[in-house]
Amino acid sequence: MMRLGGADAFMLSMETSKAYMHTFKVAILDPSTDPDGWSFQKFHDDFADRAHLVPMLRMKYADTPFGINHPIWIDDENFNLDYHIRRVALPQPADHKALCEFMGSVYAYQLDRTRPLWKCWVVEGVEDGKVALVTMLHHAYVDGVGASYGLEQLYKDTPGLKPVFVPPWEPAPAPSWLKRLAMGIVDWPGVVLKNLPKVVMGLRQKKALEQKYASQGKPPHPAPSMMQQTPINAVLSYGRTFVCDSMPIADFKGIAKGLGVTINDVFLCCAAGALRRLFQDGYYNPDSSPLIAATPFAGERPEGMEGMGNFVTMDYCWLHTDIADPIERLHAGHKAANAMKAHLKESVAMNADFSAILKILPPWAVKAFSWWLREKKRGSLSLFANVALSNVPGPRKTLYWDKYKLENWYSTGQICDGTCINMTMWSYCDSVNLCILADKEVLPDGWKLFGYFKQELETLVSLIPEQATEEKLAS
Repeated sequence: MMRLGGADAFMLSMETSKAYMHTFKVAILDPSTDPDGWSFQKFHDDFADRAHLVPMLRMKYADTPFGINHPIWIDDENFNLDYHIRRVALPQPADHKALCEFMGSVYAYQLDRTRPLWKCWVVEGVEDGKVALVTMLHHAYVDGVGASYGLEQLYKDTPGLKPVFVPPWEPAPAPSWLKRLAMGIVDWPGVVLKNLPKVVMGLRQKKALEQKYASQGKPPHPAPSMMQQTPINAVLSYGRTFVCDSMPIADFKGIAKGLGVTINDVFLCCAAGALRRLFQDGYYNPDSSPLIAATPFAGERPEGMEGMGNFVTMDYCWLHTDIADPIERLHAGHKAANAMKAHLKESVAMNADFSAILKILPPWAVKAFSWWLREKKRGSLSLFANVALSNVPGPRKTLYWDKYKLENWYSTGQICDGTCINMTMWSYCDSVNLCILADKEVLPDGWKLFGYFKQELETLVSLIPEQATEEKLAS
């Protein structure tokens, strides 16, 4: 048994019948690296042998009676791998866009809370003989950094490497209602009383930080309360749009080096430019104000929790959709990102960051807050601001599932009421993989936004100084 952290419980409590709090982890396997070719049964058996490497896969949610404390994870005594692994095939002929259309459709279902909160669709018939493992994993389990750790437990950098044998799994008995209540009461001082003074002090220090900014003549740091409602900020519908594809990481590195910025600055600039074009298509004036982007940051993980739990915090930065010139926008984004990093550093030191506050919020308070955002604010306010942006460095070496090569890897977070678009960039080997998840009514065609992002990237590549381009070619 394990009690959920504040951020973990937040992900569960924010979920509604239209706001799905699971993430996508998509692996594209190349079976041609195995002399025996693809076998679903072989994959299924290998998965069963590897399940112990990621313990959360056999853990399900159990609430604390009366919502007096965060829920707990318990072993699923009736764990059935066949329920979680589903075999399907794309209608032929199928291309990458057909795979994305399938993923968008299966994303739009809630996971069953009476079972472990994940499901893997094994998709055969992908173009060029590939097989896609489309996994829905609830964000309550783990953040992006923890998911990357789990990925490296299941996949190895040596083809054909088998996991070490372990004895058969014996699940611990599920605690009774009364025991869960008693545990919630006993743990309550450690969860709330231990953190409450820190949070109260942190909020006071946060207010002092805002006053310090004002006294120094600095503009206020962006916050959700300052966001302008745009066409991409609405209450969620049931449907989802999902697209993903790859771009060369060399382009991002070349821009970063040639124009004196970071890879993340390039990501922010291209995302802002793509959304600017989208607004112009939708008859919304992007020049009226910049957007506010919510960005997660990895926090310190306790020992033994490398592949479990959410230890991220979040901060906000200006996303300059209001700037037409790409170079000016790039450097404005660089300045905004640096300001966000400095603000986050001070906030974490004061214990007034997003994750600290979540530690003390009981589930009923989060549910009430979610209702207020959905029913009263109607998309004009969201904890994830106008748009959710995430840039996660993934594995740089080629990985294998047994002898099947991991050809590519895509990952994305979620969207919520008020924040209808999530753009997640996850690198793997020499590729940068961009995923766009959106509400289907807000963005029916995700490829339009993806195409705008690529055009912005190509524009920045063309603006790299000639000297930097020659040095890149020489190296």
